[in-house]
Amino acid sequence: MKHHKTQTQKNFWIIAANSTASYVLAFLFVFYINHFANILTCGTFGYEISFDWDIIFYHIEPYEWTHDSVFLIYSAGPILILITGFISLITFYSFLEEQARIKTFFMWLTLHAFNFFFGGLLIGNIFKKGIGHVFNWLYFTDTSKMLVALIGFFGLLATAFFMTKPVATSANIYFNKLDHKNFPFFITAQVIVPFVAGTLLYMLYFMPRLLFQETYSWISLGVLLIIIFGRINYMEALYFDEETRYIRLSKVIVFTTLTITIVMRVLLNHEYSIFWN
Repeated sequence: MKHHKTQTQKNFWIIAANSTASYVLAFLFVFYINHFANILTCGTFGYEISFDWDIIFYHIEPYEWTHDSVFLIYSAGPILILITGFISLITFYSFLEEQARIKTFFMWLTLHAFNFFFGGLLIGNIFKKGIGHVFNWLYFTDTSKMLVALIGFFGLLATAFFMTKPVATSANIYFNKLDHKNFPFFITAQVIVPFVAGTLLYMLYFMPRLLFQETYSWISLGVLLIIIFGRINYMEALYFDEETRYIRLSKVIVFTTLTITIVMRVLLNHEYSIFWN
């Protein structure tokens, strides 16, 4: 009866709203770490640039690019994002036993960060985008590029395996246990709806231009989530503490996401130029 009372339409949309807000905020966080890392590292080489909400224009001649500049500019962001992913995962585990709704944000931040880094090694390497520029400029052979792509592929697989437990245990925010009775309700509200709705929302944010990351990153993340679903589905029931749960809208996360989304889009709607010298 307890399941029946908890699994209401209202509760479903509250969980979905909390998770969708966290999903979008985490994606924007990862995106702008990379965006501003690119901008700042350009200053190291005195490259004149202009940028807006999703693209950087390099106002330099092709011959001004060097191996060092390509390596630093295109690898600084992904390395920072990988570090962010590990910090986020550690932070998630520090809240593991608690009912804190902020855990959902750290769950999505970890997934987005590892997906960005390892997906970049795999997909970016193939399409010569993002960190793929580095391997191109280092004159990697096809064999070397294949090894890098394999590292990306196995990194994504490892992410799916390591993130299975965090995704499953995030159920303790709302439930006393996770079993076959509430698994479909929870996984749809906490993961499936936010993945679909959140992806559509951040694509809407970046319109009318959809660049490489916005266009392809959801594909590798979707594959990760399918693996995670499958693994959780075959797990034994998880029992949490017996404290009473209250399913409430996380006003702080929703408000923060709305504020940052609107402010960033309005502030960066115009092109800004930086002349370092």
